[in-house]
Amino acid sequence: MRMTCTKRDLAKLTASALAAAALLWATGVCPALAQTSDSVQQIVEKIRQSVLDVDKSRTPTERIKAYDRARDQLATLAVTADGGDESARTSIADLEADGITPDVVTTGTLSATFASLTDKGADPDARVATRLRIDDLIDALSAPELKVSALADYAQQIASDHDAALTLLERAIDVSAQLASADEKNAALNNIAQVGAYVEPKLTSNIINRAVGGMWPARMRGFARYDIALRLLGDKKLGKKDIKDAKFEDISATVKTELKAKRLEQALLLALAVDPESSEHRADMVNEVLSAALKANAVNLFPVFATSLADRSDQEDLIVRIVKDRVDADRLIDAMAMTNAMERGPGLAEIDFTLASELSDRGLAKMATQQYDRGTEIVKTLSGDAKEAALIAAIGGATDLKRFDDAQAFADQLTDMQGASNALGNLAKAFADSDDLKKAEALLPKITTLKDREQALSGIGRAKAREGDLDAATKIADEIANDEDKGRVQSEIVRVLARNGKIDDAMGLATSIKEPEYRVEALLRLAKEISGTDDAEKAQHVVSQAIAYAGGVDKAEKRDDLFFDIIDYLSKSNQIELAKKLVSKISDEKLKAKAAGRIASRAALSGDTKNAIAYFESQPAARDEMLKAEVMIAAANDPAYVETAIFATRDFHDPMLRVRTFRAIAQAQLRHLDRLGWGMGKGDPSEYKDWLKKAALAAVDEDPAQPSTAVFSDGRMSLRTTSVMSASLTKYGYPDISKTAATTRSMVPLPTPGRISITLGNLSPYESKFMEDLAAGFTGLSHAARAQGLLYPRIIVIQSGVYTLGSLAMQLDSMAGEPLVERDGDIVTLRAPLLVGEKAGLILSGQEASTYRLSATAGAFLAVGGRLYIQDTKVTSWDEALLKPRNSSKDTRGIFRPFIVGWSNSEMYIGGSVLDSLGYAASKSFGLTFSAGPKTIAKAREQLRNPTGIVVENYFHNFEYGFYSYEADDISLIGNEYANNVLYGVDPHDRSQRLLIALNTAHDTMVKHGIIISRGVDASWQIGNVVFHNKGSGLMLDRDSVDNLVYGNLSFKNDQDGLTFFESSCNLAVANAFVENGRSGVRMRNSWDIGVHDNAIVRNKLEAISGYISDLSLAEDEHKRDLVMDPYVPLTTFTASDNLISANGKGIKAAGVSGLTLAQNEFRNQEGRLLDGDTRPFEGHVLRFNGHQDVAIASTCRPQRPENYECAFRKAGFLGENDALFFDSKTSGNCTDARGSVQFESFHGKGDSS
Repeated sequence: MRMTCTKRDLAKLTASALAAAALLWATGVCPALAQTSDSVQQIVEKIRQSVLDVDKSRTPTERIKAYDRARDQLATLAVTADGGDESARTSIADLEADGITPDVVTTGTLSATFASLTDKGADPDARVATRLRIDDLIDALSAPELKVSALADYAQQIASDHDAALTLLERAIDVSAQLASADEKNAALNNIAQVGAYVEPKLTSNIINRAVGGMWPARMRGFARYDIALRLLGDKKLGKKDIKDAKFEDISATVKTELKAKRLEQALLLALAVDPESSEHRADMVNEVLSAALKANAVNLFPVFATSLADRSDQEDLIVRIVKDRVDADRLIDAMAMTNAMERGPGLAEIDFTLASELSDRGLAKMATQQYDRGTEIVKTLSGDAKEAALIAAIGGATDLKRFDDAQAFADQLTDMQGASNALGNLAKAFADSDDLKKAEALLPKITTLKDREQALSGIGRAKAREGDLDAATKIADEIANDEDKGRVQSEIVRVLARNGKIDDAMGLATSIKEPEYRVEALLRLAKEISGTDDAEKAQHVVSQAIAYAGGVDKAEKRDDLFFDIIDYLSKSNQIELAKKLVSKISDEKLKAKAAGRIASRAALSGDTKNAIAYFESQPAARDEMLKAEVMIAAANDPAYVETAIFATRDFHDPMLRVRTFRAIAQAQLRHLDRLGWGMGKGDPSEYKDWLKKAALAAVDEDPAQPSTAVFSDGRMSLRTTSVMSASLTKYGYPDISKTAATTRSMVPLPTPGRISITLGNLSPYESKFMEDLAAGFTGLSHAARAQGLLYPRIIVIQSGVYTLGSLAMQLDSMAGEPLVERDGDIVTLRAPLLVGEKAGLILSGQEASTYRLSATAGAFLAVGGRLYIQDTKVTSWDEALLKPRNSSKDTRGIFRPFIVGWSNSEMYIGGSVLDSLGYAASKSFGLTFSAGPKTIAKAREQLRNPTGIVVENYFHNFEYGFYSYEADDISLIGNEYANNVLYGVDPHDRSQRLLIALNTAHDTMVKHGIIISRGVDASWQIGNVVFHNKGSGLMLDRDSVDNLVYGNLSFKNDQDGLTFFESSCNLAVANAFVENGRSGVRMRNSWDIGVHDNAIVRNKLEAISGYISDLSLAEDEHKRDLVMDPYVPLTTFTASDNLISANGKGIKAAGVSGLTLAQNEFRNQEGRLLDGDTRPFEGHVLRFNGHQDVAIASTCRPQRPENYECAFRKAGFLGENDALFFDSKTSGNCTDARGSVQFESFHGKGDSS
């Protein structure tokens, strides 16, 4: 009778019995109840007999039964021993001495079971059951070496089931990490690699690379590669000999033939077939193939090269070659990956410090620090000559990273200074350049090489001159023999002499300098100092000396450089015409073009923009976009040429140059408009969390002066003069908008190993959102499922660690013959949904690849619960059938395209990148989304941080939405270009807080608006953006978004309004320019407490400012709203002060407005009515008071101020100055039901709900 286990039975087992008991659990028998009346001796006899039966068995089935009997009895014996039976414990020890253990018996069972898998005629169901049993048996093994072996053997048995076999080998690699012995681990990994070659017979197999890469030292890896090469080459012969027995010369000739045919992988395979004992020959062959691979950018072969040689020195030299190539190619992530195959020692430390310097040079500060720290840790472990070599590299690395105290500490540890001369010379110069002369001079005795000493002296001499010790500086200059280093010091002395008024001495020294670069530098420095004394003639004489000297330099390249320096000086000092004359003296066409561009940009900055542009356009330099960008940025400093600069920039082909130029133009435009002097702002968005609350508490409640009696009334509205205006805004402001791509670049961390897996999409709570049905009957994951031919698609999960997307191509095995991540040279393609777990990070970087393709064909997308870094690269959708990005339009919005979504707790940092053709019309799939959730995660966890991040200086093209958020906080969107996006350029949504949207350019949105915030997006900032040619409005605030500041923006030539407020009260529009828009400059609907101050509102087709109320229940088509989700109050009030209103269709129009305050507005060149709508009767009175008396126009029906309405701006005194006129606390309602009132007529009239 079958007995079942209870929790109480299981609780009786201790850990020592669990392993053996597991053998019985697998068959459903409860060990705790499996004991019989048999004595211990009888059990032992049965075990031994079962083992003997194995030898007598004729078939696998008989052997399996015998092993099963042995395993059952062993489990029973283990339970008896665990119960305290001493004789059972002794018997177990005796059996172990005879080699009879649960692991040995289980291994035997597995061997017999594997043999049964070869039976082709077996019933399919039986085969499935057998494989499940094998899994249970492998799990029951306790010894990791046996488990690794079993997994590898199992993989070999089912090699035809490619994906399952690779999964087993992945498990085997994971288990091998438990092996303590290096020999055991190497043996296990070598076995995995050899089986991997059988399962996936190709040189670049990831499973082989991972197995061989885990072996140590180099000799083990080299021989493993040799064995694999022979296995992969199989029966191939050279002449009549097997590869193994072929002569080196024959292999070499065949390798050269393969290289000539550009068959790199086959060439490398043959090179690896050279016996590792012939280390020199093998190294020569592999290095020859490497040369071709580097030239072809065959990055997929790099992991093979890095583990190809058995000699450690040869292998390290080869890795250094790859590292140098990757550094030169600006692919430092590849370079760092190569170091993983190096042993810890001075060679690795030197590379670490070199890479740290290179990373620092590129602005990758966090990476540089982490790389530097690894090098430092290695130095600590070394001694003797190895440490001396590493210390020299450490001094250089620390100096490059400006860690001068570290560099000094490393220098103090040196015992042999001879080899450190260059590093110490650089450190001494660095100390001097930072004016730390004491430390610089202390190093001089340790610098043994004359060249290095003179370089250090040049730095010290310049520092002495800067601090005014000219005698010491002169003495040092006399000591230096090298003209270049001497010239550096003498040039600095000239500058100080001239500044001290010793012009003749300065001139004499300047003309004695032998090095041309520093003679011209000295003369120009002298001229600059003289020009400051108003002695223009003498300054001109000095410049003439520089020109004459430069013309006499024989070497053309040096002469051109000197003339450029002179032109640069002249254009900077506004001597434009003389600078133009010198351009022809430059022989190099590129440098000549650069000089013309420099002259034009400096001329524009000096105020002569028209002539500057004309001059530039007449030069060949006009064809150079870089130079044109410089000129257009300068031109934008002239308000009259901002639009010219914008449209010229829009035509640039280089997207990142265009982004940077647009940002610079936006900054120039903000400087024009920055009436309050807030400049680049201060602090982070999160620091403003409680600012408005504190400001409201600090506001002084004063009894406002009562407005005068009505000056005029038409029965429906009354005009009064008023002296009550809002508090100054100067105490408010906005966060720091100076962040650039360098900000996010500095934050990218080093890749670090962690855990990655492949699972089914329905098993991940983070993907639950994309299991929901969409309108077309699909789900977000159905596209991937269809591409993979599965009900639920496989997804890649990064559970921990920080990975690059390209590194996943080296980590993940292909599925069904198709790699889920593939790297081909400079392009990485993702072919599955990818989830970045909460404790993980993913990097997409130009230091790895120029382009990352998210396959639209395969249904790929990125979901982020941890951290995502996209930096200096391109990310695009990719249609693998059409071989191009999957573009979208208004008519194709519903077609799937890859997207990026960051969930709760996520952080996404995106900088300096091109993002193209992402997103489609499905929730949270719009392109780039920051969203709280998904719901399943939110329900399970109480404390979840809203997503956040920084998105700066990127190009977003043809997204569904260029940006979308849902309950996201403290995100900075700065300096991006949003072009040709489908529905919106930027659309933060639903209760997102403290968003900084600054210095962006949003143009040519196809369907709706450039930048819109909607549904409870509060306490945010739209600062210094440039928006134009959008189908809807340029800027918009929608659906109860409050406490937002719109400041310093340029919104022009949009089809609708420059700025629209729909159902969004308590907002400020200050110091903006709204120009030539197709509807109003500023439009307000159902929005009260709106401040419109100090704006330039010019040449808009309809009104400059329009305020009205509307019945949204009458809206139709795309304007129709869910009024339960988005309730509103038909109420509008606003203040307009200090605005320039010029050449618009009309001035200010009000329809159903409960009150408006007008103050100090300037009406200029207005052909239409200055006031229209309900305020039309008051036009003359407003003109009479305008400029010297503020007026308030209020409806005679005063509504009640809405309850449950929070407005921090109002509490801080920025709004609500005429509440007593506009609202009546004793009444109820909003006057839309009061017949005869302006509110009634507007609300029940035709209105405008668009």
